[in-house]
Amino acid sequence: MLITFKGRKSGKNFTTPVRYIQTDGTVRCFTGSENQWWRNLRGGANVVLRIRGKDRPYKAVAIDTNPEEVKKWLAYYLELFPQDAAYHDIKLNKDKAPLEGDLERASHEAIAVVADLPGGSHGDDD
Repeated sequence: MLITFKGRKSGKNFTTPVRYIQTDGTVRCFTGSENQWWRNLRGGANVVLRIRGKDRPYKAVAIDTNPEEVKKWLAYYLELFPQDAAYHDIKLNKDKAPLEGDLERASHEAIAVVADLPGGSHGDDD
């Protein structure tokens, strides 16, 4: 997926690629707090998501103060993409499940970006 957003200071458009999950029409992706781009989404922002070659407007928000919410969705995300655990400094057990202590720590460091279509409607799930 590509996410395009306006810089909060420059007003310029920026685009960054991210891996995502989509559940019940809500699109979620994760990044580390050390990255800067997610800060443009604090408090909510209009973005364009390119998913499977199709651009659509979404309303996105960065979740950086709710570790329980981040943990819940990061655990689900890592079930689908265990290879991304290294990006969050999470080790996996022999069953490819995240180590609980690593997941707990990462939930305080990772940023979840949550996007829905404007008006609260959901995008296509697939």
